[in-house]
Amino acid sequence: PDRQQRIEAIAKDYVARPENTLIVSPDNASRRDINDAVRAELQNSGALSKENYPMTILTQRSELTSADRNWAALYQPADVLYYTRGSKELGIDRGTYATVVSTNPKDNQLTVERQDNHHVTYNPERLHGIAAYREIVREFSEGDRIQFTVSRPDMDMKNRDLGTIERIEGTSMSVRMDGEKERILTFDSSQMRHFDHGYAVTSHSSQGLTTDRVLVNMDTTAHPELINTRFAYVSVSRASQDARIYTNDMSTLSERLSTDISKASAVEVSRLNSEVQSQQPTSKEQTMTNTYEQSREEQRRQSRQEVQNPANDHGQAQNAIDLRHYAPIQSALPIEANGYDWKRETGDIQSYQHNQSGGWLHIDSQPQFYDRLAQPISREQALEHANHFVAHTGNENAVTQSPTKVGNGDEQGISI
Repeated sequence: PDRQQRIEAIAKDYVARPENTLIVSPDNASRRDINDAVRAELQNSGALSKENYPMTILTQRSELTSADRNWAALYQPADVLYYTRGSKELGIDRGTYATVVSTNPKDNQLTVERQDNHHVTYNPERLHGIAAYREIVREFSEGDRIQFTVSRPDMDMKNRDLGTIERIEGTSMSVRMDGEKERILTFDSSQMRHFDHGYAVTSHSSQGLTTDRVLVNMDTTAHPELINTRFAYVSVSRASQDARIYTNDMSTLSERLSTDISKASAVEVSRLNSEVQSQQPTSKEQTMTNTYEQSREEQRRQSRQEVQNPANDHGQAQNAIDLRHYAPIQSALPIEANGYDWKRETGDIQSYQHNQSGGWLHIDSQPQFYDRLAQPISREQALEHANHFVAHTGNENAVTQSPTKVGNGDEQGISI
């Protein structure tokens, strides 16, 4: 139950058998604490050099959605911005960095310092293709495990790749990369700063990784969106031989992990949808709100008014964000969208969760449906994954869920 004792127990378990072992934790805060605990155990045991080299790395501001990045008020001085597209007008080249100097929320203006030390001021709403980072100092030693956090084709390196530090000389770092093929990657850590300790990773970063042994930190006090069947499935399935779960509360954990395993076949979804359509009245039902049906010109006009009216900045900005977030599901499911709450934005894909069934839908503005790995799927497949059955009778809504199925053919089927 004690968080610090649990982290120390995970660290000791890792150090007892570090080969082909990975730790998975739900959030970045616990991931960092576990990494620090593992390094301390390794240094105390003599398995890791005690000579630490402080390095300034970049950690992504993942809380900023693509809509948030349109508003100067949400940036902070010293934020480091990476431009995937750039701007000829502003003299910002593609693939370069700049540092935020100041913000002007009233006029929605952002002032940044380019790599050539020149200052540029612009409206962030007019410049897209930006990733925001913060600088953080971390200590690394020869023998440390690290994980890269971006893809660099020029270095033959992919996001989430793992490796072990072989040598550190000044800012030069040589890393022996994981994989069947022996490979040493050498780079300047003052220029390529997208890496972090790699003993513990989040479940999101662990996707695609496989190892012999996995230690999973399942803290039920974490955010409800982080501890669920999907987290358990992804983290436990990383192991080929041994998976060990550390938790603060077994009974609460089992409840949290059994909330979203109900599923139905695509045939059942198709049959129920046909029955629903045949029973629906001919009159068109009212949509959730008219603000979701604005034209693009009306949206642009509203955005300009928001900038000009500081008193309503917060409320108007929220309306614009709501518009962006809910438009895809309103377009894809004009009748059945009730009950879905927006949760997050990944690129152009909006994610929604039903407030009763707990099922998820992922939709872009086309509207195209996606699975949890951002792969395009059909409407029927998406509704199946979301446990979505909504029948309208008159002015009443009835939600019907399929019986719970847990079996070998169910990718979400897992029991604790």
